Amino acid sequence: MISILKKPTVNEQKTAQQSVSSLKQLMAVSTSEGIVTFQVKGESFEVPRKAALILERVLEEMALGNSVEVTSIESELTTQQAADLLNVSRPHLIKLLETGKIPFKKVGTHRKVALRDVQKYDFDLRENRSKILEELANEAQELGMGY
Repeated sequence: MISILKKPTVNEQKTAQQSVSSLKQLMAVSTSEGIVTFQVKGESFEVPRKAALILERVLEEMALGNSVEVTSIESELTTQQAADLLNVSRPHLIKLLETGKIPFKKVGTHRKVALRDVQKYDFDLRENRSKILEELANEAQELGMGY
């Protein structure tokens, strides 16, 4: 499951800012371990503390004017969703799948990619880029190139 909240309006930002403050206060005084109790118009309901922490994070991002995406870890993505997540074209993603760089499975004629596999590929790619960049910077220092 992927839920995307587009860039909030100025009014939504203000409301999110006020809400995150109230939520933080509620979380600070919450006495039940692992449970947060909300009261809305006289009705109360409980949510797991972890869910309240996620809501807090979403509100913080909205207050900053950022778009927000909430995804379940066990999600399976379409090739277009995976390509969007990696910020690459769908044909490029298909090449990554077909060359075995990212595992996938076929459901009928469609390819499905596990979110965790896309995230692992992205993390590994960033790690590799950082290592190479550091090596280049070290080489430039050794050669006195002024970088």
